[in-house]
Amino acid sequence: MPDTINNPVSEVFSRWSKDIQPTVGKGNFSMEKSQTIASGKTKYARLFMMGNPTQSTSLEGHECATVLSFQTESYASGTKALSTAYEIDSKSHQAMVSMGFRPEEVANSEKSFKRIISRYSRIYTGQLLEV
Repeated sequence: MPDTINNPVSEVFSRWSKDIQPTVGKGNFSMEKSQTIASGKTKYARLFMMGNPTQSTSLEGHECATVLSFQTESYASGTKALSTAYEIDSKSHQAMVSMGFRPEEVANSEKSFKRIISRYSRIYTGQLLEV
């Protein structure tokens, strides 16, 4: 029976949420793609998977590696919203980089709140890096 790679999405979210919670607060983070979930909150962070294409695959299911891609979004409103959004993004960045992801920052700003978007990807062969 061929060895297969476990999909680490839940482990990535678990590690990321543990690191981000002290900055955004309990319950102010998710993997939901809906933008309305952050409405009414002054701080919010979101992580969602952008894709998981395979690398070096065979038709028999003998995957050697996959390329994981995630997007993080950091939201803040009120006074010092921009610096708060960057503070959230910094904590999120530290969590993702500690698992071996490489960043590609994409800054974006809305009028009523500040939103920072960062994207990360890495080749995964069965093990996330340790913090």
